[in-house]
Amino acid sequence: MSLPGRLALAGLGAILLAVLLGAQLWPHDPLKQDILARLAAPSLEHPLGTDQFGRDLLARLLHGGRWSLLGAFVVCLGTTAIGFGLGMLAATGPAWLDRAIGTVTTTFQAVPAVLLALALTALLGPSFTNLLIALILTSWTWYARMYRAQVAQALAAPHIEGARAIGVGPWRLLRHHILPHILGPALVVATINVGAVILNLSALSFIGLGLAPPTPEWGKMISESRSYFQRAPLLMLAPGLAIALTVLCVNLLGNALRDRTDVGGPTD
Repeated sequence: MSLPGRLALAGLGAILLAVLLGAQLWPHDPLKQDILARLAAPSLEHPLGTDQFGRDLLARLLHGGRWSLLGAFVVCLGTTAIGFGLGMLAATGPAWLDRAIGTVTTTFQAVPAVLLALALTALLGPSFTNLLIALILTSWTWYARMYRAQVAQALAAPHIEGARAIGVGPWRLLRHHILPHILGPALVVATINVGAVILNLSALSFIGLGLAPPTPEWGKMISESRSYFQRAPLLMLAPGLAIALTVLCVNLLGNALRDRTDVGGPTD
């Protein structure tokens, strides 16, 4: 792996450890209010200061990262599952099913996924669960196309024809000959897409479609601190930099993995 890839992996690992072990690293209650300490400057007690309700910003940043990264993981897992299922059906099913899935995929891709997610979240109601569902249901299209192409390429390999000739069943064929061929590219694509998911999740949380107050989440923290930027700029800068650094590490890692496996990424 290249040097940028190794640095990105180390940076992403540090972010994950900080987020997952945040309560042990900095045992301040992210929800505890102290009006007398509101908008306090950085100090030994509060290294990043406090917000408009006197809540420790570092604690909220660490706690909010759990929701942002967990949400991105759930969305990537869901889109991968849907994309793999539809891509497998399209590649192995009859021609009419392939055309039908292709038509649905093209229809979804005609509208930006964020706009579809916004409309679907508004229809289901503003909650973090509905936001994740909306992102999953509107972001699977590129996965489906990629998996269809990978499965079709695997099925065209000479050893697949040989396996079929000696009577290897479809499930054994899938488990031993197709899945090992596409697992590497699938991991690369999922890694590359995590950054985009984090940005989309933060953007929709920013406009109020994510977690309900007072639970922190990076996008919502930026939204809640807009009115206090001139007095306490860290309220916006800290979660913004956390998002930017996480996405940068994910993208650099995804690019490094892509260079090793020669797999393309989403173009939209």
